Formats: sequence, C-alpha cells, structure tokens
Amino acid sequence: MTIWDRFSRRRFVTSGLAFASTLELQRMAHALGLAGTAEVCKLVPEQEQGPFYVAGEMLRSNIREDKPGVSLTIHLIVLDSRTCMPLPHAAIDLWHCDAMGLYSGYTSNNPMGGPGGGGPGGPEGHEGPGGPPPDFARDNSGPPPGSPPDGFGPPPGGAPKPTDKLTFLRGIQITDRKGAVHFETIVPGFYMGRTNHVHFKVRLGGHPDDGNGRQTYAAGHTAHIGQMFFPEDLVTGLMKYEPYSRHQIHRTTQVEDGVYSRQHGNEVIATVTSDEQSHVRGGLSANLIVAVDPTATPSPVGAGGFRPKKS
Repeated sequence: MTIWDRFSRRRFVTSGLAFASTLELQRMAHALGLAGTAEVCKLVPEQEQGPFYVAGEMLRSNIREDKPGVSLTIHLIVLDSRTCMPLPHAAIDLWHCDAMGLYSGYTSNNPMGGPGGGGPGGPEGHEGPGGPPPDFARDNSGPPPGSPPDGFGPPPGGAPKPTDKLTFLRGIQITDRKGAVHFETIVPGFYMGRTNHVHFKVRLGGHPDDGNGRQTYAAGHTAHIGQMFFPEDLVTGLMKYEPYSRHQIHRTTQVEDGVYSRQHGNEVIATVTSDEQSHVRGGLSANLIVAVDPTATPSPVGAGGFRPKKS
C-alpha cells in the first residue's frame, strides 16, 4: 500500500465519519431538547467580506468553468442557530480565487503576486488534473521558505473596480428543506497575505431575478458573511503540484493569515473527504455546517478582524 493509499484511507475515512457524527449529534441533541447547547448549533463567527465580492452572480451549482485544479465539491448545511433546525430558502453566494490566486472580475487588477490573465481554462490555457497526483503524500508539509511582505494583501481602501466580466468560481445556490447546498469547483489557490480559503454569504428574503440576461438572486437580507478554510497539512501538500506549483510565491500559511488568526478561522475548517472510498484521485469534498441567526444584521468585519465603530 502506498503512502497515498494510507493517507486517503486513514484521513479521509476518519474525516467522513466525523462529519456524519456531527450531523447525528445535531439530530440527537434536538430530539433530546438540547439542540440549543449542541456545539454544532453554535453561532458561526463573522468574517470579512474581502474586496472581491461581485453582486448579481448566476444561480448555478457548477462554478468551475473548466478552471484547472483539484476537483472539489463544497457541501454547506445551514442551520438556524436559534432552533438548531435546517434553514431552507437561504441564498448562498460563494466565490474564491483560482489556482493562481486570481478572482474573476479582477484578473487584470492583480497586486497580490499572481501572474495576471487567467481567464477560463486557466493561465496559458492549461487544463488541470481532476485530482491530486498519484504520488501525493501527507508528509508534503511545511511552508515554503521566506515570508510575505508586510502589509501585502488585498487593497486597504475597500473593493477595487472590476476589470472584466469573467464569472469563473462564483455562483449562488438556494438551500433546500434540509438547509443544504453544494457547489462544483476546484480547490482554491492562494495569494500574498491570504491562505487557501472560500468566501460565502448567507442571504434571506430576496427573490430570483433575470436581470442582465441571466438568472440570479436579488436583494435580500444578509444574515452572515464568512469564509471556509481547509486542513493545513492537506493544502500544503496539494500546492506542490500542478497547476498550483506554477504560482511561485511564498504560500501564506494559516498562522500567517490575519483573517484566519484574528477572525476565528479555526472554527470554520471544512471536513474534507474523498469522492472515492479509498482514493482522492477523483476529487475531494469539503463539508461545513454553518449556524446563523436569520434575523440578525451582523456588523461588517473589517480588514484584520476589526469592526467599525458605530457613530
């Protein structure tokens, strides 16, 4: 048995059981009248939106658009933190960068160490693998040498102006009666100042809209803005392989990421499982349970984790 096989069997099967156990805990706690105290129903921490959110993205589950990278299915289950019950009919906006650290809508505005360009199909038109290479091993760990420059990261003055109309790795889904949504995408890359992460927003009370010639979800009340992270040892190893390895800058680790360290990133690390029982060559699944208060209007979290003072 290879290191790859041992890694996939041990880590991913264990992670899958952990996710199933968490769901079972929620069901059991609710049945016993203890749902309000169950850890799974704890209000998830707010995190900053970041400068690259684009409103009015398409209602769709497959957001990959042939971008190269390790295939990833993101499963989110949204709970009402007040009742610990699934929250249906919530719109989940989700967006993240590609393997080279670029966001659609901003591929020409790139102050963060990426290569520029990078439209559909990835930089230079390369197609990426569907899963990690067969020689990937768990002990591919440890950060690259060096450190990111001080203060290098997303622009401090708020959202920059979009530079293009590309839509890769962005989309919106509506939670079903079980509070669940899923997105087909890739494992995100990184850029200077930020580790691998996914942004998402939870909205309620809006409506489907066909504006601008595509179906989207308009208006609505924002109940939560958050981010999702991944097990550090997993992504550290994955970033050593194509197409991620072409992004030859220092990878910001979770410890070095101010959002992760100051905005409770350790509470929103996804449980990662294999799409196959004993291998991850077919792609990965990231599972996260998010408990939000649908009636709340959280204060925005600014860069570095600070909330602006109310006037």
